[in-house]
Amino acid sequence: MNRRVTLLRHGHAEEHPHDFARLLSDAGRAAAVRAGEALKRAGWTPDHLLTSSAPRALATAELVARACGYSAPIRAERVLYLASDEQCLDVLRQSPEHARSVLVVGHNPGLSRLARDLCGHPSELGPAEFASVELDLADWIAL
Repeated sequence: MNRRVTLLRHGHAEEHPHDFARLLSDAGRAAAVRAGEALKRAGWTPDHLLTSSAPRALATAELVARACGYSAPIRAERVLYLASDEQCLDVLRQSPEHARSVLVVGHNPGLSRLARDLCGHPSELGPAEFASVELDLADWIAL
């Protein structure tokens, strides 16, 4: 069965003394909306959306969801905050069986490493940039 994985780095965030608490900048919000619109144009609206629970990632996920037409619940996971590529894969493997397309909103460097290894993305993901790949997988555990 074909399944799509889309990895999206959160939008540009404002400075804050506590990294986890950083909020999206105006530019970050605008870029998140553009990313969601691009996903919609490509026909890649996800069936399941996972995000880091960091405010900048959660806000990116919410803006992308609205822009691409995603209306199901967004699953925020603390483990995705500054997660390694392996931690991102572990969370992806827990996606619901019925989901044919999953979007993960997260952070570098782990998300970019996974984008390179899984999607063949040639460089580090910039703010609100995504990489996507379609894979032939019987289930998400096979990732």
